[in-house]
Amino acid sequence: MNLSIRHWLTERQIDINHIKTCTSGQLAGIAHRMVQDMEFKSLMPLDICTLAEVLQLPLGTVEQEIAVLASLTENLLRSLSQKKALKRNEGTWLAFQIAYLLALEQVLLQEEQLQRTWLNFARIPAQTKIITLNPQLQGFLKTLSSGKLSDTQAEQALSSVADSLLVQQMNNATEAWFVANGAEEFVAKLITQRLNNALPGYLLKIIAQNPTPLAQLQKFFSLGTLGDISTIDLYRENYRACLLQTLSTPLLMEYFSLKDVYIPLVGIPQELNYGKPVDLKTWVEQQLIDLETITVIESEPGYGKTSICQIWAAEVALKLYPTWLPVVICLRDIQYGKTLLETLNSGFTFNSHINLAKWLEQAHPQCVLLLDGLDELPPSPGGNRAKAIFLQQLMQFQAQGQHKIVLTSRTTTVQEIIAETPLQWQRITIQPLEVNELKQWFQKWALVQSLPTAQNFFTFLKQAGLFTPKSHLSELTYLVHQPLMLYLLAVLHRDGLLDDEILQKNYRPTLLWEIYSRLRRWLLGYPLSGEMNALLTRPGMAHIHRTPEAIANLLSHYHPQELLEQIQAIALKILHSDRHQISLNETVDTNTLPSLYFRYSVSCHSARNTDKQLTIKIQFSHPKLGEYLCAEALANQLQKLIQYQTDVYGTETFILENPSSVAEHLYYLLGYGIITQEIEELVIATLQTQQKSNLLQRLESFWRAWCQGRWLDAGVAHKILPYFHNLQNLVNVEQVNTNVGVNTFLLLAAIYRDIQVSFCPCGNRENLHEFYPETMLMLLAKASVLSNNLTKRICSQSLAKINLSGAFLSQIVLTGANLEQANLSNAVLVNANLTDANLTGANLTGANLTGVNLESVNLTNACLCDAILTEADREIAKLNGALFSVEQFQVMKSLLFKQSHISDFDTTDETQFWNQNIIDTGLIESLEGEPMMPTLSYEC
Repeated sequence: MNLSIRHWLTERQIDINHIKTCTSGQLAGIAHRMVQDMEFKSLMPLDICTLAEVLQLPLGTVEQEIAVLASLTENLLRSLSQKKALKRNEGTWLAFQIAYLLALEQVLLQEEQLQRTWLNFARIPAQTKIITLNPQLQGFLKTLSSGKLSDTQAEQALSSVADSLLVQQMNNATEAWFVANGAEEFVAKLITQRLNNALPGYLLKIIAQNPTPLAQLQKFFSLGTLGDISTIDLYRENYRACLLQTLSTPLLMEYFSLKDVYIPLVGIPQELNYGKPVDLKTWVEQQLIDLETITVIESEPGYGKTSICQIWAAEVALKLYPTWLPVVICLRDIQYGKTLLETLNSGFTFNSHINLAKWLEQAHPQCVLLLDGLDELPPSPGGNRAKAIFLQQLMQFQAQGQHKIVLTSRTTTVQEIIAETPLQWQRITIQPLEVNELKQWFQKWALVQSLPTAQNFFTFLKQAGLFTPKSHLSELTYLVHQPLMLYLLAVLHRDGLLDDEILQKNYRPTLLWEIYSRLRRWLLGYPLSGEMNALLTRPGMAHIHRTPEAIANLLSHYHPQELLEQIQAIALKILHSDRHQISLNETVDTNTLPSLYFRYSVSCHSARNTDKQLTIKIQFSHPKLGEYLCAEALANQLQKLIQYQTDVYGTETFILENPSSVAEHLYYLLGYGIITQEIEELVIATLQTQQKSNLLQRLESFWRAWCQGRWLDAGVAHKILPYFHNLQNLVNVEQVNTNVGVNTFLLLAAIYRDIQVSFCPCGNRENLHEFYPETMLMLLAKASVLSNNLTKRICSQSLAKINLSGAFLSQIVLTGANLEQANLSNAVLVNANLTDANLTGANLTGANLTGVNLESVNLTNACLCDAILTEADREIAKLNGALFSVEQFQVMKSLLFKQSHISDFDTTDETQFWNQNIIDTGLIESLEGEPMMPTLSYEC
């Protein structure tokens, strides 16, 4: 005989919905009456099986009552322990019941937020309130509710949790319950696995909140000491629990979590004469004994920096505590304070009751501060000064030797900082996935999909030659060995959107745009594709997740184009904030925020004499996906410049006909900050060829007027300033004006390069009224005032093949500039700084190079015919590869032109780096006969 909480309440005419409003004292009173009734009926703690009681109910009832039933069970635990000390197996039984219910509630909320299709089947109106149609479920519930848990089994449950017999019995019943409610069997297993990932966190929370009744369970979760509950800091333990509970979070829109597919990463420490790949997590743990230097994990986006923070933080919280307490802070969330502790505390958003400074002031436990995203530090009105002060404060804090700091950052950001300010850092660079990591990844993929799905994906990549070190598809090969891109490609392949057509693209921006646009088509089923519709008819979510029903759930009452516009509008606001997240106080339909693209949190606050307001914090799910959304939004807004309207007489005019309207539009669009190279390339890939040609004229017209200061005089920057300030982007008028000019220049240069025509930023040299030789001097001067990095951004790529014939560039700083194949004929370069500049194939005919140091300038095949320079400089130029004959220069240009058309792809530094890391990957073999999940083997 078991105690049924719901039946007990019904007998006494207590409405379970009314209990939701009860105080904690009233809940304790109800539990006390239940315990009295248990004593009368001679029932024991093991006769309480709330989970079995819950799993007899349909989904709708469970969603309404699970929290109440879990709370009543916890009160029963306390009331029973007051009557008589609980045995270890009794305490374990009740603690697991409560924790499992809370974990189940969490995954159900996640499924609801993701608008799963199986919920459609579960919510069909039913006559009965009890699930009786699934005999398998009833069998599992009968086994579970037997209450037979020995002390040995209790110890096993506490030691191994998800692998224990108790949890396996709970899992069997839960999976059967999901199936009875409409989920496919494989989907039910994946959801239950997510539940298991969070279960240790909920157990930790329940034991910490009930230290006296569950004293015997504390040691299994490093909670205080036996019989000494005074050492338990409830806030700290709840934080530990939270780190573990987040492991159930679905990966983007999947049924599984990050933990289910995470593989150990490999890195190379940046130490002298090291160079050997090491296990990243092991190396970082070894750094915990070094309290003098900061540990830095670096890579480009998509290699797993944030992932290792999440996974390792949970491991430290579970296995290294109480020696070490992990504290995870996303640096994008901070606000600069007067002290480091004030700054860090602003980004520690777990609980408003916790003051991080107090934890850091204590000697024990030692904190390992996982500061994620050095490259995502928010901007400040003082420019880079606030960031420099923050870094200096970090160094001073680490020098105290009390706690440990671990930073993550883009490699480029680290290199920029190191170049300017050498710091006491121990750096490690995450490496591309090699044979061992790839093998593990495909094994994980088989577990969360199926062996045939993993096998087919691997075969597709292998047949394309993407595992060979000298693949002719160098760009796709480069992407395949990155965790994020490998996963995205796997999603596309799984759902039939990865085909041979994508293998024809070997220019990285175009390839990335194709991958992201197919992912968008996968998400929305839009634009419609015959191939996609045919593939979507295959049954089974284990093989194809994006069904028409799933798309309909996401779209709700929206047309796909409407939803796209809303997604792009939010992306544009994030871009314009010049931050990595925005806070909106307006009403936002969170159903329009697909978790593939966005993460959001909702907080409620109220001011005096006002109603409560909701604040929604929104950020991109991943920076790489955010780049695509921003590029699509920018391209869409740029296209407005070339959209026509027809008047009543049939005359076509631009919608934005007036030059002032164009200026206001571009100041709004481009005044936020400086467009990154990645977004710039994706914008160009998004624009069609005809759009690029039509857009050039309108952008150039605006650019010429900007160079003359027309729009600054007209006050356009002042007019647009409040828009940026409302998004917490505290740019000033000069910054807005400079940002617009630089971004317009970057886009013009990129479009001209794309259509293979030289860009003349100074205008038409043949017409003195349209030629402004000082244009580049002015642009670089404005840029250098704002940031040295901005000058580097202009010089790194945008000056290649540019036409600066006759330009006045005296004393210009072009350090490290890429002027490959640029036209500098008759340009005035007197005393210009060309240190480390690349002038390969440049035309310097008649240029004035007086006072220019050519020692470190790359002049390979550059033409210096009739150039003004000393005899000594002439000899230096010859040694550096310069030509002094126009005929030789023309022959060389012809040969280079032919050579460039032989090769259809562009090899980048990253690809060259990858090719140096030889990878030999064998074929995944499926076993003959019945496949054995998840057995995968490689033949090298």
